[in-house]
Amino acid sequence: MAGSIAMHEVENPTGWWNGWRTLFIGCAALLACNLFLWIWDYRFAFSVGLDSSTHAFTTHYRALFWGELISLGAFTGIWYGWLVRTGRALEGQPISPSEEVRRIAVLWGIIGATSLSLYIEASFWPNWDGAWHQTMVRDTALTPTHIPMFYFFFPLSIILALGAYLYGQYRIPAVYAWKKGFPWSFFLLISAAVLEFVQVAFNEWGHSLWLSEEFFSVPFHWPFVTYGWLASGMFAVWGETIIRLLAIEKEARTVEIHTQTAAAGGA
Repeated sequence: MAGSIAMHEVENPTGWWNGWRTLFIGCAALLACNLFLWIWDYRFAFSVGLDSSTHAFTTHYRALFWGELISLGAFTGIWYGWLVRTGRALEGQPISPSEEVRRIAVLWGIIGATSLSLYIEASFWPNWDGAWHQTMVRDTALTPTHIPMFYFFFPLSIILALGAYLYGQYRIPAVYAWKKGFPWSFFLLISAAVLEFVQVAFNEWGHSLWLSEEFFSVPFHWPFVTYGWLASGMFAVWGETIIRLLAIEKEARTVEIHTQTAAAGGA
């Protein structure tokens, strides 16, 4: 049964709702989460978010903090469990060219969603956070702008990057099989997400004990540049899979030529 499924020819593997479905659904979910958190902060940041000792702050922001952590934990467990369980069932099974093309498109969709998450965490929320801390007193690490940025999008980017590797490892073995070693592309991408997560902790320490002003050029902002360089690993993932797509096309043409030659000889 598994073999027949793996060898199933996929019609139009790069169709809008076939190979690219993961990209559309993933990015839509990310934008919906960001819109919810954005509206939440606009509604409650100034009314209940200025004093962490109040009951209203606990109701609106500490509850949001725990809700984010629980949601991310549940999502990670379910998604990773599904990737590993279904991936093990596919190990050693033959893959049709069209199915492999579809899986590469799905991987690109996961990488695209990861790219959007990294953009949201490193552009949208830091700008809001910098403006907030230039004018508001930090009486807790769980500020209205920290909770969406540090405790949702930062860990989410790591989850998506690791999930993309798990998907590729089990479903695109020609590029990411265990025997080929851990790819530099994913090492760079995952390192970028982890470095950004760790760097913000150092950044908060610096702003709390060293310099409270949000100057762009302060030394504890410098590692953010390294994060940007490492994040370019996502382009290496695309490059590796483009090379595989070219190989699939070459293999398909070779089979077609042999088929045509055999048919001509039989005639």
